[in-house]
Amino acid sequence: MTSSGTVMGRAGTERQRAGGGRRGSRAGRLARRSLGLVGLFAVMLLVVGVGLAVRSPEPQERVYSVSEQAQLDAELRYRSAAGQARIAAAAPALDPEAAAELAAAATDLDEQADAVALPRSPDPTAEPGTDPATGAVGGAGAQSPTGSTTGPSAAPTPADGPAVLTALRDSALRSLSDASRADPGPGRVLAAAGVNQWRHALRLGDTLGVDPGLPSPGALSAVDLAAGTGPFADLPTPDASTGAEPTAAPPTGSAPPEALPEAPAECAGTPLGPDADRQGLLHARTAEDEARYAYEVAAALLPEPARALESASVHRSAAEAVTDRLAALCVPEAPTATGYAIGPDFRADPVAATRAIEQAHTEFYAGLIATVGPDARAWAVVSFSAAAQRSLDAGTPLDALPGLATAPAPAPPPAPPAAPPTADPGG
Repeated sequence: MTSSGTVMGRAGTERQRAGGGRRGSRAGRLARRSLGLVGLFAVMLLVVGVGLAVRSPEPQERVYSVSEQAQLDAELRYRSAAGQARIAAAAPALDPEAAAELAAAATDLDEQADAVALPRSPDPTAEPGTDPATGAVGGAGAQSPTGSTTGPSAAPTPADGPAVLTALRDSALRSLSDASRADPGPGRVLAAAGVNQWRHALRLGDTLGVDPGLPSPGALSAVDLAAGTGPFADLPTPDASTGAEPTAAPPTGSAPPEALPEAPAECAGTPLGPDADRQGLLHARTAEDEARYAYEVAAALLPEPARALESASVHRSAAEAVTDRLAALCVPEAPTATGYAIGPDFRADPVAATRAIEQAHTEFYAGLIATVGPDARAWAVVSFSAAAQRSLDAGTPLDALPGLATAPAPAPPPAPPAAPPTADPGG
């Protein structure tokens, strides 16, 4: 028989077990609630993190290509020079002829700036930072044509005749330099603007009695242009006058493109270089041969033949230089025509006929700038500059963009059919 003390001890043990079970259940529930809260907090952190990650990033500043940067620099440079020219033209004591030349230069510079400009920003408030009265770039934080801030402007540039002359000279050389590295289309515009500014510098220097410091266009070297040497050395950097970033220079450590290729010891019968370069050179040689013959005929028809003979010599030298470039590309030398048919219009007015030939050359070389490859670009720019200056010397009116008005695509000047050789070029 079980004693009462034993029964009471068993009952106490059962109660203790039941109490411990209830306490364990409460602890488990608390632990589960804590884990749930921690999980909910983790989910909230994850959602916030994802939201921050998918937010639109801040718009990055646009990076311009070498060609686009050259266009930006050129537009700001042209507008600044136009503003200087207008201020200088308004000087009360200025000679009327010089004032007229400055005003004409300002008008052409404005047209060139419009032609070389990049597309405008769609933001209506992003207007060029120019003075409406003068067209000059000015003011701290002035905006570029694309709406980007160019930073504080430089100190005001003197706006008298000699200062404008210097600006025209430097801009002409830089425009030709940039044309040799820009994309084909902008390259044509930059080269044409450079020729126009070159001409204005010559005319302004003549009216002011100041040497503009420009070499003869025929003396320009494609190697100097490609390498930035000779007259193209030590040009003011674009940021010094406009606040824009400098245009990227060609890579160093290698020979400039125009110094290559060298003629191989023996050609294997396969022409070298791009086909566009070879075809352009072949057309150029034909054009130069035609012009050389035309001037020889003109010399026989004119009472004063010296100038015509000098021009014939210039075109003969140009044809020989092209022949050398073709030889370097392993293009066999074709026989030169002994003569070309001369029509009655030429005989009636040989001066007008030769002027038309020079204008055709200008348009032809302007087209070549857009079609030849990088290795021949500097040669095309230099040839275009020389042809345009010869055309202007012959009496062609000066346009804001010489050679581009009627030259949308490259085409060789029409060569008349070869004629039988004659003893007398005028016969």
